[in-house]
Amino acid sequence: MKSGIKILLMLVLTVFLVLETAEIGRSIISAFGDSSSHRPLALNQYTGVAYLEPVQCTGSLLTGGLYILTAAHCLNEGGVKVPPETAVKATFTWPRGEVSIPVSKYYIHPGWTGYESEVGNDIAILKLKKAAPRSIEQYEINRNKNEIGKVFTKVGYGYIGVGAEGQDENSNSEAKRYSGQNRYDALIDVLKNATESDMSELVFGSQLIFDFDDGTAEHDTFGRHFSRFADRGLGKNEIATASGDSGGPSFVDGKIAGISSWGYSDRGFFKTNIADVDNVDDNGSFGEISGDTRVSFYTAWIDRVTKNP
Repeated sequence: MKSGIKILLMLVLTVFLVLETAEIGRSIISAFGDSSSHRPLALNQYTGVAYLEPVQCTGSLLTGGLYILTAAHCLNEGGVKVPPETAVKATFTWPRGEVSIPVSKYYIHPGWTGYESEVGNDIAILKLKKAAPRSIEQYEINRNKNEIGKVFTKVGYGYIGVGAEGQDENSNSEAKRYSGQNRYDALIDVLKNATESDMSELVFGSQLIFDFDDGTAEHDTFGRHFSRFADRGLGKNEIATASGDSGGPSFVDGKIAGISSWGYSDRGFFKTNIADVDNVDDNGSFGEISGDTRVSFYTAWIDRVTKNP
C-alpha cells in the first residue's frame, strides 16, 4: 500500500526522530489561483480549528471546550508515540489574538496500528489542561452516515498551492487557516477489490474518499475508474489537501464529518487509466485522491473518551 507524504517537522531533535517518517493528511490546495480558498480565512471564521504544535497538525475543538479531535498519526507513527515529555499545545486564533493551551493527555484509537493511514482508525483525541475560552467556537460531530455525495468544507493550516502544480512548499510560513470545498465521492470500501494495492486489512466503512477535479473528464479520477462516480467537481470552489495539516476537519451541515488523514495519486492504487495531472504522487495536484477518517464511524469511541473527567 502506498503511504502518504512525509510530515515536515522543525522541532527539537527527539521529536524529529520520532515523527520523521509520518505520513500526513494534507492542507488546502485551491483549484485555481483566483479561488476564494486561496486566501486565508478571516480571524472570526472557524476559530475552534486549532494549530497543534510541535507536531504541526490541526485539530477541532469539540462541544464542551475541553477536547480536540485530530488524526492518530500526528501522535503515533511507525508504532512510536510522541515522547510523553514533549509538550503538545493547541493554539487558537481569533479576533482577540491567540491563546495557546497545553495538552494534558491524548487518546489514540486502540485500533490504530501506527502505520498505514489507508487501513483506518486514524483518529485521536487531545484533552486540554483547561477549557478553551467560551468565545472560541465549539463543534458537534456528525452522527449520521449520510456523507456520500455531500459537499463539505475543509479547514486547515499548512501549505497552499494550485491544482495544476500541487503544493507550494515555500507557502504559508505563518500557518494561517484556509478553507475550501469538495464532495465526498465514496467510502474507501470501493478500492478493496478494484486496486493493485493490498487492502486486506482495510476497516470497512471507516473512511470517506474524494478526488481533486479540474472540471474535465480527463482528470476526474473516480469517474475514470468508476463510471458511476463521474463528477467533474465544484469549479473554483474545489480543493484538495496538502502537506502540513493532518487532523483538519471537514464540516457537513456545520458538524465535523471527516478528519484529514491521507492523500495520494491514483497510480498508487490503479495500474492504468491514471488521472493524476503530473508524475508526482503526493503533491496534491489535480487527479489525486484524499481520504478522511469518517467521524460517524467512531461516535461511540469519541463519546466514551470525552466523558472522562
